[in-house]
Amino acid sequence: MSGHAGQVMQIRNVKINGRRTSIRLEPTLWDAIEDICRREGLGLDDLCNRVAAERPASNFTSSLRCWVVDYYRGTLAAA
Repeated sequence: MSGHAGQVMQIRNVKINGRRTSIRLEPTLWDAIEDICRREGLGLDDLCNRVAAERPASNFTSSLRCWVVDYYRGTLAAA
């Protein structure tokens, strides 16, 4: 994982359920999400739609953060 001193938040636009929205996350989390997309063969919109379906909540960004942690926990447990 690359170091991101200062962790300036980055905003990316995605479509969830056909609706455009913006997600603001730290660069480290975006790096993790890009890694997951590569591993799973998904685009960012596809991954976000998967997360939205699995974790319906009012705060999608928080759900996405938790989903990323759960994904890597599952990966470690399977190793």
